[in-house]
Amino acid sequence: MVGTVYVRRRMAIAVCVLLVLSGCTEAPPPAPEPVIEVVAPGVEVTTRDLGVATAPTPEVHFLSNLYELSPPGPLPSPATATIRLQNPVPEGDVVVVARRPTSADEWEYLPVTVAQDRASVSFTTDHFSEFGLLGFDLGKAIDAFKRDFIDGLTGGLTQTADKPTCDNEQPARGDGYSITSDSKDTLFWCLGADNAGHRVLKVTNNRRYPLLASHRGMDVIDNAIDWGQLSSLSRVIAGDKAVIAPSGTVVFNADLSPGTSARITTEADVIGQSLYALQTGVIALLQILTRFGAGSGVKAIDIFNKMLQSPSCLASLGKGSGAMISGCLDAKQIMDAFGYKGLLLAPVMVAGPIVAFFNSQWNAIVDQFNGNSIYRIEVVRAKPAASFAIFAGDWIGHTRSLTITADGRAAEHVGSGCCHPVIDLTFTLSNPQGGPGAATATITVTSVQLHDWSRSDPAPKVGQTATIKLADGVVTEPLSGGTYCDHVRQLAGVCGA
Repeated sequence: MVGTVYVRRRMAIAVCVLLVLSGCTEAPPPAPEPVIEVVAPGVEVTTRDLGVATAPTPEVHFLSNLYELSPPGPLPSPATATIRLQNPVPEGDVVVVARRPTSADEWEYLPVTVAQDRASVSFTTDHFSEFGLLGFDLGKAIDAFKRDFIDGLTGGLTQTADKPTCDNEQPARGDGYSITSDSKDTLFWCLGADNAGHRVLKVTNNRRYPLLASHRGMDVIDNAIDWGQLSSLSRVIAGDKAVIAPSGTVVFNADLSPGTSARITTEADVIGQSLYALQTGVIALLQILTRFGAGSGVKAIDIFNKMLQSPSCLASLGKGSGAMISGCLDAKQIMDAFGYKGLLLAPVMVAGPIVAFFNSQWNAIVDQFNGNSIYRIEVVRAKPAASFAIFAGDWIGHTRSLTITADGRAAEHVGSGCCHPVIDLTFTLSNPQGGPGAATATITVTSVQLHDWSRSDPAPKVGQTATIKLADGVVTEPLSGGTYCDHVRQLAGVCGA
């Protein structure tokens, strides 16, 4: 069933009845044009005029009275409503349908079709409730976006971020660990350790825009704000950089091997510049929603996250302002990110002046990002100080022996067979380098006793120097030309003949 409803129909009927009763035989004047016409298949529609509607804020205005369509609730199929206006829709106005189940509920929004003469507006709805036509001046909204965007760029660099805290900061600097950083306030950080001694580096962004951080030698343990599911974002970012949100903290694994280092570096980056521009744009859009009375419950981080989950938005990062508009801030992306509230914002972002505005502001974005975003943190774990203790002990070879004391004194005996000594010498060690797995030292001969030196090369002399080497349990002494094993390597037959 198709129902056509006229708000003034009953009044017209009443007038006709009065004319007949008074004896008037002239035809009644034609009925006035309907204010509302509703086509709702299978539904008996009634309409109640609720009077002049109060706009949520002065930034928007109602173009019609507020009406109530009944029966309330979902419809078996969509209904189409047309509202005829006493005054045409002003040129430059954006129009939406504002609806709510009751006066206690928040406004929702529906798209409309404005007639060519701008004297009527049509819309489709899937359920009946209170509704009215809401308009706003597009030019003023564009100007407001520009102001808010520029305010975002010029509102200062630093964020009111809290410095991170770490457990066991002093013990974390032990075992050869040290840390250095730039002196700027771009990042806050702390180096700590858990009870098992594992080091962690916490890094907090003290800028108002996102930073991209390369992290050579340190893996990300935790990133509290997971923008766009960072696994997706990282596919776009060369080098698998970490995105650190404004006031956000990223935790890195700072466990290092002796003699190694790791570095966190934030620097100017075209991807970071795009993220900065997108964040500033999202905040400006949210401020427009607030002016329109629709900003309740919408958070910038949630909108940012939704946009970065879009393949077209991800693909636009680092490709300039035009790509940013078309990839992240076109009508579809706005509706996907903001839901029905996007109807208030999409006309702003698709307007020609906004594209030109983004292009004009891009250099300002790049200038602010450059220099101010650069910061470096370096964690170093020094090699353990080498000592003669690495070489100390009794070393064995076939018919030869080498004894080295912890203070770097050595006695070496080389024989031929069981009972034919070849040479005995003593030497001292100096300048030890390396660790237990691989070490070297300088030896200086202090005494030589020859017994049966029959080799073609000259015998060692007092004062002669050479380099003794230790590797994998085997000592090589070049003056006598022999190798000496610890107990394990000797059993394996390494230092035989």
